[in-house]
Formats: sequence, structure tokens, C-alpha cells
Amino acid sequence: MILTESRIKQAAKEARRQRLDESYRSNSMRFDSAQTYDLFISHSFKDRDVVIGLSYLFDKAGYKVYIDWIDDSNLDRKNVTPETAKIIKNRIQRSTGLSYISTTNSVSSKWCPWELGVGDGMHGKVCILPIMNVPFNGQEYLGLYPYLEYAQVFGQSRYEFWVYDQKDHSKYIVLREWLKGYGPISH
Repeated sequence: MILTESRIKQAAKEARRQRLDESYRSNSMRFDSAQTYDLFISHSFKDRDVVIGLSYLFDKAGYKVYIDWIDDSNLDRKNVTPETAKIIKNRIQRSTGLSYISTTNSVSSKWCPWELGVGDGMHGKVCILPIMNVPFNGQEYLGLYPYLEYAQVFGQSRYEFWVYDQKDHSKYIVLREWLKGYGPISH
């Protein structure tokens, strides 16, 4: 299923109830520049509640994700410099893949399209995580990339992220395998 904003905000409430959002912030104080990530999360800061929920769901599924304002809380959003871009580029490089969080806010972001291009150019492992169900008008290039869904694993109680081919919904693969270089297959 494509994640809805209400489902993600529900996950954010669960994270807050478990006080995980505070632990995410305290972990950022010990940031290690050599740290690697499964996914760099490209998003608009205006969607921070959504991102807390996504971070929680990724964590529950066993993925390590990079979120700039959590993992690099020392970056000053009001004073963006070429050094800021260099740091973000380094974090993308230290991630196996990149997920572009597609919302109405990311459409107007200056950073999200740049991050998407950097990730695509560096390692080609880019996917879209749509939170809105509208066409990519003005961002047709998003149609080039597979997209993520979040669903329960058949016969199990756990949930997983799945990478789907945009042109053929019958082709999909678990995110973990896609990050290893495997492509979606027909089911």
C-alpha cells in the first residue's frame, strides 16, 4: 500500500509515545562522519512530522536512514553555504540509496531535486516514496524511478518496504534486495 499521510502521522505518534524522536535527536549529537546508511531521505523540512513517522517505520523494518535535521542537527537551515551542500553530498555518497519523499511540500523544495540528481548520478539507487496521490505534473522525471510501498510480509506479522516498477505493478522486490543491486521481478 502507498503510505498515506495519516498512516505516517500515526507512526510518528507511536514514535513520540515511545519517546524515540528524542532519542533520534540525542543520537545526532554523536554523529560519526564515517557512518553509512541504507537510505538518504530526501524531503522537505515542512514535512518533519511525516519524516519522524517514516523514520520510525524504516527503523522497525531494520533500515538505517539519514535525515539531515536529525543526523546533522548542527547544520544551520538559515545559513546554507557551499559547505552545507558538500556535507549533504557526502551523506548521499555514504548511503546505499536515496528515497525522495514526494509530497506537496517537496514539489516546491530547492534541495529535493538536487539531492535526487546527486543520488542518481552517484549510485543510481533512487526511489520515490509517494505520500501524495497526484500526478508528477512539472516533475515528470520522477516517473523514471521505482517507487516504495509499505506492506505486511505475507504470512508474517512484520511489515516491509517494497520497491515497485512504475510501469508494471506486478514487478516488485523487497527494499533490502533492491539496495543490494537486484531489480524488481514479476510476481
